[in-house]
Amino acid sequence: MRVEERIGRWIERYEENGYLHGSILIASNGHILLNKGFGMANIEHFVPNKPTTKFRIGSLTKAFTAMGIFQLHEEGKLSIDDCINKYLPDFPQGEKITIYHCLTNTTGIPNYTSFPDFWSETMRLPMTLNQLIDSFKHLELNFRPGSKFEYSNSGYALLTVILEKVSGMSFAEYIQAKICLPLGMNNTGCDNGVEIVPDLASGYSFWEKPIHAAYADLSFPLGAYGLYSTTEDLFLWDQALKSSQLLSKELLEKMFTPKFSSYASGWVVSEILGRKCMHHFGDISGFCSNFFRFVDESVTIIFLSNMSVTPVTHLMQEMTKIIFDEPVSLPFSIQPVNITDKKLIAGKYIIEDDELQILDITLKNEELYLTVTKMYGVLCKFKLVPVSHNATKTTFLTGMVNEQLICYYSLSGQIENVEYKDFNDNRYIAYKDLSLANSTQQSGDIV
Repeated sequence: MRVEERIGRWIERYEENGYLHGSILIASNGHILLNKGFGMANIEHFVPNKPTTKFRIGSLTKAFTAMGIFQLHEEGKLSIDDCINKYLPDFPQGEKITIYHCLTNTTGIPNYTSFPDFWSETMRLPMTLNQLIDSFKHLELNFRPGSKFEYSNSGYALLTVILEKVSGMSFAEYIQAKICLPLGMNNTGCDNGVEIVPDLASGYSFWEKPIHAAYADLSFPLGAYGLYSTTEDLFLWDQALKSSQLLSKELLEKMFTPKFSSYASGWVVSEILGRKCMHHFGDISGFCSNFFRFVDESVTIIFLSNMSVTPVTHLMQEMTKIIFDEPVSLPFSIQPVNITDKKLIAGKYIIEDDELQILDITLKNEELYLTVTKMYGVLCKFKLVPVSHNATKTTFLTGMVNEQLICYYSLSGQIENVEYKDFNDNRYIAYKDLSLANSTQQSGDIV
C-alpha cells in the first residue's frame, strides 16, 4: 500500500471519531503528502480549519528567536559567547550568564512560567518585557550557569531584549524583516493580542464539550512563545533551514548542536523511532503544536492545533510510523451500543499503586463522563461512549481523544475494577472507592 493511502486510512478513522483538531502538513523529499485542516478554527461562527489557518505556535517561536540571535552573531553585532551584562548591565550575576546559555536553556535562571501564581494570575495580566524580567532577575539561580540543562522561558525573554537592543528593531519587526519577508512567510508574525490577525484560529479547551481556553495576555510572550503561523509557512521555514539562505552552514550546525541533554538552540535534537529528529513542542492558551524534522530522511511533519487536549506529539509519532512503514494501529470506530445500568458504573475509582490518582466517572443526563487529569494537572471531562457490552465487561471510548475505559464485572454483576488506557497506551487498573459512593452524583460537573 502506498504511503499516501496509509496516511489517508489513518486520517479517515481519526477524523471520523472526531480526534483531529487543527492543521497537519506532512512532506517527504520536498513533496507534500498531506496538507489539510480538521475541526473548527472558530466554533462560534462555524469556521473550519484550513491549511491557511493561523495558529499561535507557542514555543516553536524559540527557533525563530535563536535564528535572529545567530544572524546578529554572524553580522558581528553581538557574540553568542558574550555575557548578558554587556546588554543588561543591571542583571544580577549577568557576568556569569552568556547569550549561549540563554539559547540552550543552561542559565540556571528560574522559569517564570513555573511560578506558582503564573497560570492562575500572572499570565492574564499585561506586562512590559522589563517588568517581566524584574519578576525573576533577583531570584537565586538554580545552578551554576552552563553546568546543566533546565528549560526556562526566562532565558528567551532575555534574548528578546538583547535582540531588540542590538538590532534597533522590535522583536515583531525583526522577525518580519529578517526571516518572514525573505522566505515569503506572509502568514507568520508576532501576536500582541491587540491587532486583528485575519484567519487566526480561536483556542479551546475541553469540559464535556469545547470551552474557551484560559485567557493569556500577549504583551510579554514575544520571543519565548509569542508567534503565530500556518503549517504552510512553517514548511517554508523547514526548507530554508536546509540551506544557507538565512544563516551560514557552520552557524546552522552550531545552532542545531545540543549543549546538554538533547536541547540545542530553540530545537530539541533526539531520536524518534530510532531516527535523528529536530523537533519542538509548543503550547499557549488553547493552542498546542509540534514540528518534526527528519533531516536525513527529508521528512517533515507539522501539526498545529487549537484544541488544548489534542495529543499532537503522540499523533505525530503515529504519523511517523506510517511514513517509515512501521506498524500502526487505528482507533476503534465509535459505534455506540446501548447499556442499561449506568448508575452502577458511576463513582470514583482509585488507581492501583497510586492512591492520589482518581478516575471520576459521573452520570449526567443519562450520559457517562470521565474526569481525568491531563497536561499541567488540568482536569478535563470526556464523554464515555459504550462501544461493546456483555456480561463480563463494557468497553467505552472517550470523545475528543483516543482513550478507552473498560469496566469488568464480577459473577454477581458488580463492578470488579476498571481499566483505563490513555492515548499513549499507558494502562491503569482502578478500583471503586466505596467510601466516596455518596458523593459521586454531582462530582466533576463544575470546572
